[in-house]
Amino acid sequence: MKIGNVFKHSISTKVVHGSKYYDPQTGAVSFPIYQSATFRHPGLYQTTGYDYSRLQNPTREELENTIANIENGKFGFAFSSGMAAISTILSLFSPGDHIIVSDDFYGGTYRLFEEIYKKYGMEFSYVDTSKIQDIEKAVKNNSKGFFIETPSNPMMKVTDLKKVSEFAKDRGMLLIVDNTFFQSGFVPIKM
Repeated sequence: MKIGNVFKHSISTKVVHGSKYYDPQTGAVSFPIYQSATFRHPGLYQTTGYDYSRLQNPTREELENTIANIENGKFGFAFSSGMAAISTILSLFSPGDHIIVSDDFYGGTYRLFEEIYKKYGMEFSYVDTSKIQDIEKAVKNNSKGFFIETPSNPMMKVTDLKKVSEFAKDRGMLLIVDNTFFQSGFVPIKM
């Protein structure tokens, strides 16, 4: 059912049409909501691409493709909460890794870092990421990434993502951006 990306269109068009203009199988111009938990297969060892909604579902796939399209990304992943997304992202790191974090960000994320991930041997430094010199001072030999919320919650501090992105790329570090307060269209993935 995929007919390709429509990256060349404006954000308004992308938001209205999703990742495709119509369903090539049915001609429907609005993507349906599939409520099925399980899917029938044509035969043994023959799949439709879907078997159980917990693993994959056409509706969620369309949501993920639409978000990727709006954000000019290759892939999108839908989670039940922001904390689930952050937990998944943190699985990219290992015990002993150091992550530089915005000093002003959502309290639930702070508790996740301090009460859960520190137990697993991860290290966090909290700095004013709106000041590149503070970021530079925070880097250690075991620094592997940045977790930046911009604008921050609750103080609305803004980080220059282009500068931090260049800084991270130069050092082979991951840059993770929580873009909760900005609408779609402000695309940190372009950095």
